[in-house]
Amino acid sequence: MTTEQPLCDLYPVFTQSLSRLDLKPEQQLIACLGGGADSQTILDLLDRYRSEHPQYQYLAIHLDHEFHPASGEWAQGLVADCERRQFPLHTEVLEIPSGRRISKEAAGRETRYARMAELGKPAAVFLLGQHRNDQIETFLLQLKRGSGPKGLSGMAAVAKGLHQQRWVRPLLRVSKHEIYRYARHHELFWIEDETNFDTSIDRNFLRHEVVPQLERRWPQFGEAVLRSASLCAEQQQLLDELLSVQIRPLIDAEGQLQSKTLEQASPQLQRAALRFWLSQRGASMPSYAQLEQLRTQMLLTTNDANPSVNWGGYTVTRRRDRTLILSAL
Repeated sequence: MTTEQPLCDLYPVFTQSLSRLDLKPEQQLIACLGGGADSQTILDLLDRYRSEHPQYQYLAIHLDHEFHPASGEWAQGLVADCERRQFPLHTEVLEIPSGRRISKEAAGRETRYARMAELGKPAAVFLLGQHRNDQIETFLLQLKRGSGPKGLSGMAAVAKGLHQQRWVRPLLRVSKHEIYRYARHHELFWIEDETNFDTSIDRNFLRHEVVPQLERRWPQFGEAVLRSASLCAEQQQLLDELLSVQIRPLIDAEGQLQSKTLEQASPQLQRAALRFWLSQRGASMPSYAQLEQLRTQMLLTTNDANPSVNWGGYTVTRRRDRTLILSAL
C-alpha cells in the first residue's frame, strides 16, 4: 500500500518567486482569478503575503466572458470569497469578438489579458495560476503545431508587459496534484468546470489521456519536457539578443519597420527579423504559412504594390517607401 507524500507548503515557493521581482513600496500585486483551484490558490497565497507585506497595493480581477451558462453564479462565488477575505476585487463581463475565422478561446484569452492590463496600474505585477502540468501540455500542443524554439519555450515564469507591467507564474514548477492538495488542506473555495474533462478538446486530451500514459512509461518524462522548454527559451533569448543588434535600428520611434535593408537577406533572417519586430510590438505570432505570406508580400513584391496581410486580429501593410506598419484590427 502506498502512502501519500507530506503536504508541500506552497507559500515558500510563492514568496521566493516574488522576492526575485525587486518590488517597490506601493507597487500593485494582482491575482488573476478564473475560479479554478490554481488561481484560487494564488489568491490564498497572495492574501497570506498581504498580511506580511502591507507596503504593497493588492487587487484581484475576475473577467467573465460568459462562455459557460453558470459563469454568473461562479462570479458571485468569487465575490463572496473575496468579501470574506476583505480582499479588493474587480469583476466585469467581457464582450468577446466573434466571427467565422476567429477562435473563441483565443479571442477570449487575448481580450482578457488586454483588459487586465488596462485595469492594472503601471508596473503592476499580475499573478497567474499556470502550473507544471499546463507547461507540459503547452509544450506538446506547440509540438503538434510544428512550432520552433519560441513556441516550444512554453510559458515564461516572468513575462514583460506594457507600461513596465509583468506577468508572473509563481507555481510554474508545481504540479496540479500539489495545488489540489493545498486547496483541499486550506479548504479553499474553487469552481470545477466540467468542460475541463471534455477530451474532445486538445489540451484536455493531452491532460487526461496522453501525459499520464507517458509518465507511467517514463516517470521523468515531465521533467524532461520542462528541461527542453527551458533550453528552447534560452536559445530564443540568445537569438533575440543577436537580432536586437541588427533589427532594432530598423524600427523607428513609431514602431514601424524599415524593410528595405532586409530585402537582400536570406529567407531565414527575413523570417527571424519579422518575428522579432512583431514580438517587440506585442503582436501574436502568425503561423509559419502566414509568416511566409508576410515575408513574400512585404519583402519580395514590387515597389508599386500595396500589400496587406491579416492574421489573428492584426494586419501589416507596406508604404511606398517600404516601411511596414502593424495595426490591430
